[in-house]
Amino acid sequence: MRAFAGRKSGFFVDVGAGEPVSGSLTKNLVDVLGWRGVNVEPLPDRHARLQRARPGDVNLRVAIGDEPGTAEFFRIVPGRGKAGDGGLSTLRRDVLEGHLADGWRHEQLHVEVVTLETVLAAHAEPGFDLLKVDVEGAEAAVLRSADLQVWRPRVIVVEATFPLSSRPSHQEWEPLVLAAGHELALFDGLNRFYARDDEPGLGERLAVPANVLDNCIPYACARRAGLIGPE
Repeated sequence: MRAFAGRKSGFFVDVGAGEPVSGSLTKNLVDVLGWRGVNVEPLPDRHARLQRARPGDVNLRVAIGDEPGTAEFFRIVPGRGKAGDGGLSTLRRDVLEGHLADGWRHEQLHVEVVTLETVLAAHAEPGFDLLKVDVEGAEAAVLRSADLQVWRPRVIVVEATFPLSSRPSHQEWEPLVLAAGHELALFDGLNRFYARDDEPGLGERLAVPANVLDNCIPYACARRAGLIGPE
């Protein structure tokens, strides 16, 4: 919100959108600034919730990768002493095997896979505002599947550690982002935030983590205080 300085009617593409509220990077952009965008979410239940909560967005029940077609998608579900809602689900079998070894269970789905280039060509324009990628280990495949030097989003946010760890994973895909004319503005311990190198003011605003001066409070606290109603 701070980085975009109150820009009205912006546009985003959220790959691995998840829930429309919990953990959503775009909820305030939609609710407060009136943005619209594309939510990419292959899990049927999450996609259905996005459809209900974001009728003004394009909500795609597909996965993004560099090999179009149909693929096995592994939904990670609670196991021995584990709680979760599918947020660890992945296309990658090696990521699945790590979760199974740690006590999680899984369900197997078949999902349509399309390239990011296909999605952007259908719905975006070069220089759109925000690209966010959170796909549990498959970030490199997503970023390889579009020509970022053509599309050049103003801001790119990518999950940058291996699932459920602080071990960095950006080495494989970050050169693609930097070569497209972006500079690293912030690493918050989980995500890496990049701004276009021709917008220094944007990068400066993005470089400071969310803090008390932003006057933001967690969604759950706002609900309890009666500041917002039920979804």
